[in-house]
Formats: sequence, C-alpha cells, structure tokens
Amino acid sequence: MCHITLNKTAIFGDNGAISPGGVRIGTPAMTSRGCLESDFETMADFLYRAAQITSAVKRDHGKLQKEFLKGLHNNKDIIDLRNRVEAFAAQFAMPGFDD
Repeated sequence: MCHITLNKTAIFGDNGAISPGGVRIGTPAMTSRGCLESDFETMADFLYRAAQITSAVKRDHGKLQKEFLKGLHNNKDIIDLRNRVEAFAAQFAMPGFDD
C-alpha cells in the first residue's frame, strides 16, 4: 500500500519459520541502484513511519485482518507515505531498464 517491499525472515529465537520475527530489506538491490548510507537512513525513516501508522490502525480498527485492511484503505497517512516513497525511489535508476 505504501510501495515498500520486505521479505519475512526467521531470526534467532523464532519458533520456526511460520511466524518469523525479522525482515530482509534488500540492501544489495538498493546499492545496485546507487543508494548511499544517507539513503538507507531515509529508508529506515520510511519503515519506522510505516510501523507507526500500522500500530495506530491496529489500535483503532482491531487485530483482525479484514478490519485492519479496511483501516489502511484510503488512509491519508499511508497515501502520504506512498507518495514520499515513490518520489524517493524515482531518484534511483533501475538496473537493466533503459530510460
């Protein structure tokens, strides 16, 4: 919904891979696109903002997936974050694609 893609990954202490506690953010792909350390700080800010938004939606709409997704649909904070992410990502060329 906000154009951020992560992969779930198991971390030390997890009880199997069914409910992993970690995420993989794809740093090799981002460095291939030319991202520097300061860009990763910006991405961390995006992830933190997404966590804040989803915590608020969960609090206001409940834990059930149907209600949670309903709370995210047309959420002004998600729309704002999506726009910021798109503008940020547009700065970096995608390897293998011509302009």
